[in-house]
Amino acid sequence: MIRKATVNDIPAIAELYREQFREMSKLIPDFIKEGDQSREFLEKTISNEESDILVYEHGGEVIGFVLLQAKTRPDFDFMLPGKYCYIMDIIVTGIHRGKGFGTVLMNAAKEWAKEQECAFINLDVLVNNPGAIKLYEKLGFIPKAQEMYCKL
Repeated sequence: MIRKATVNDIPAIAELYREQFREMSKLIPDFIKEGDQSREFLEKTISNEESDILVYEHGGEVIGFVLLQAKTRPDFDFMLPGKYCYIMDIIVTGIHRGKGFGTVLMNAAKEWAKEQECAFINLDVLVNNPGAIKLYEKLGFIPKAQEMYCKL
């Protein structure tokens, strides 16, 4: 079952974030370390009208979530105006991956974005995360840009 998170879900979401940060710290150790997402950030996200956390509850347990933000493109003369959805984070706990739960979360994200009258969904994905890239491509996402860095 997919539903909007409440403050009661914060401990489960925080545990999923710990898992995500642990995994990301292995993929990009120059940028991410193991740690926790702040409770204050999660509370603000849940209470903000322009954002939501959708949780996937399975067997009475939160096994994944997607954090969504409705944003407006910057007001620059060269930018097309409009509203879009940014997926800040999505995670399904390790033992439940590869079973379609991520697809269900992403489809719920698409519905949320439509309800918010967003023109498209934007997300960032690590280039060395082929499982996530495969999922996003399966769902119709296409590359738009590539972020690069140079370690000094």
